[in-house]
Amino acid sequence: MLTVKKLLNPLALLGLITAVSQVQAGCEEAPFGERTFTICKVWPAYDDQTIVASSTFKPDSADANNDGGNVDLELSLIHSSSSKRLATYHKKDAYYSDAVAYAGLSIDTARYKLTPDSRAFGIRSSFEHSSSVNPYHKTELALYLKEGDTLRPVLEGLVISTSRGEWDGNCAGEGERTQRTVDMGKTTHNGFADLVVSSTVTVTTNFLVGEECKDTSSKLKTTRVTLNYDGKQYVVPEALKG
Repeated sequence: MLTVKKLLNPLALLGLITAVSQVQAGCEEAPFGERTFTICKVWPAYDDQTIVASSTFKPDSADANNDGGNVDLELSLIHSSSSKRLATYHKKDAYYSDAVAYAGLSIDTARYKLTPDSRAFGIRSSFEHSSSVNPYHKTELALYLKEGDTLRPVLEGLVISTSRGEWDGNCAGEGERTQRTVDMGKTTHNGFADLVVSSTVTVTTNFLVGEECKDTSSKLKTTRVTLNYDGKQYVVPEALKG
């Protein structure tokens, strides 16, 4: 696994790019527990291109235990063999970390074919509140499209999964988990394929039977929402936002 735990200067980034071209994979996952790191992944749709993502956490205070702070995001698309940088994107304060703490990101290379001639890749960012009584976790999805030498966000803030619950710290309680998938629609708006978002909610109840903790789960009906491209970005309803 190839990871870097701080924002890279140009020479260090060049070294990472060279290493990526040699191994062609192996650095997809962020180091556990880190908020500042660089990860990369060869893009299967274009195996001569590698996606590089850097996350830089800027804490609100010098307290090492403080989760509060902003996170900068930097993306690069590079040629896997020549190390040439093809396109870049930078967003200052892309995420905020507080009681629901920023927990890292991953690169999503599912088949996001938005037009007959272009594909996007995804960045999934995770946030969590670690608690045995009121746990909470969510993951958001953003999609980026190469246009010239830049990477442009065409989808932002879509919550792709959540889990939450209220427990007594021992066994009894209720939890809810929402999982979403994104599929390419058959219709288009402004030249871009519609995105069909399917949501499935699972409700779990835990309870004590004697000294044994039992649980029951039920899946609610799957719902679907179609996202249309407005000429700049896909419009995400408030109910699906982070």
